[in-house]
Amino acid sequence: MRGAKSLVILAVVGAALGAYIYFVEMRREPAGTADKKAKVFTVDTPKLEELEVKAASGETSSLKKTGDKWTMPSAPGVDVDQSEVGSILSTLESLEIQRTLEENPTSVAQYGLEPARLSVAFRAAGDAAPHKLLLGKKTPTGGDIYARVEGQPKVFLVSAYLEESLSKTPFNFRDKAALKIDRVGVDAVTLEQQGSPALVLGRRNSLWRLSKPVDAAADFTAVDTIVGRIAQAKMKSLEPAGADGKEPSAADLKKYGLDKPQATATLGVGSTRAVIALGNKKDDTSVYAKDAARPLIFTIDATILDDLKKKPADLRKKELFEFRSFTAVGLDASLGKDAASFAKVKEAPAADKDKDKDKDKDKDKSKEKEKDKPAEPPPAVEKWKQTKPSAKDVDQGKITDLLTTLSNLKADTFAEKPVTGGEELVITAHFGDAAKPTTEKITFRKSGTTVHAIVAGEPGAAVVPTADFDRALALFKEIAGIK
Repeated sequence: MRGAKSLVILAVVGAALGAYIYFVEMRREPAGTADKKAKVFTVDTPKLEELEVKAASGETSSLKKTGDKWTMPSAPGVDVDQSEVGSILSTLESLEIQRTLEENPTSVAQYGLEPARLSVAFRAAGDAAPHKLLLGKKTPTGGDIYARVEGQPKVFLVSAYLEESLSKTPFNFRDKAALKIDRVGVDAVTLEQQGSPALVLGRRNSLWRLSKPVDAAADFTAVDTIVGRIAQAKMKSLEPAGADGKEPSAADLKKYGLDKPQATATLGVGSTRAVIALGNKKDDTSVYAKDAARPLIFTIDATILDDLKKKPADLRKKELFEFRSFTAVGLDASLGKDAASFAKVKEAPAADKDKDKDKDKDKDKSKEKEKDKPAEPPPAVEKWKQTKPSAKDVDQGKITDLLTTLSNLKADTFAEKPVTGGEELVITAHFGDAAKPTTEKITFRKSGTTVHAIVAGEPGAAVVPTADFDRALALFKEIAGIK
């Protein structure tokens, strides 16, 4: 009995193996032929004039080439995302037949091709009729899609991953920029939110500055990040209100929270202004928004709302000093009655007499004639020295550490008024061209565990991390010999 069962099992396995060889291996393309797959179409993309896409959702997009730009005649005034059109044309141009299933099927309904689930039609200049690709169901494994060309009986397979590139809706073809603005030219920003004063910023050259609610230097990176986020924001979806080209009603605006926006951003380029308002959240990832220049109501990334809800302290410049240890040429510091000044100077390196004697002994006699020529002086070496209250050498490592620590000081936050008492350290740094250095001065006051930095021309005081200030103070005392 056991032997008979074994024979039956072997027979079943053998039959399965034979079926696999016949249905899989015998129909598999020979090795090395992968690069010989036939193209579905011969497409000369520069000559294409019309494109019609019926997405799997049933939505149809009709596009026409006008000059060198693609347009949507059914949506006048809507800019088309040219890269999106280029992507679908590139897919059509490279589309390959993975395998032909039937040359003359009696019916194509079983493949989901009657009617087709989605289709892409295109017409080139000089064509009497468009060429149309019909796509049906996916194969049971999901790796391919059944397809055929309209007017031709053959059913073949194309790779399933291409569906994402071909199944495009009118929204996919739309230029989805939420706001029409040239980011590079933005020189004015106003951020408004409910219950808080507006933040008004202006840019001159590469410097941003707050003018309201405080007049203070702004952090370039922080402001530039917000400008970039707004200028590059993309629509995630369109809402029915405003899609017909008419301004939404008061009820529509209220529905989306745009009658009283959570936040509004105004970007300016010269005298031009672009305004975007953000209303209620649609979900955790999207928020309703509206460009003031267009009737459309759409959604954008909800995290942009956080960018627009910044406080003045979030946008103020945190770095205290402009100089860096490698750009500094001088430093003046005073601590109460004690003061010291340091300067970077150039001096000739100390002569090594013993080394000079050895060199004299090894000189070649043929060079004796040149002994009367003046020797070239050795290159000067840059060193830091104390110049006041007395001239003396200083530890180069420690003075560099002091300069680095000072130049790295940053504000954690800001105070409306500086403290009036406590230990006071005044730092005046000179940097840049030694002949005409730039000078900056900051007064530090430590009261208890709080350290305030007072910068000329800036309101209030910057609140500095106590540990960082204490390190700079200790280094200064050590270098200057202050007890």
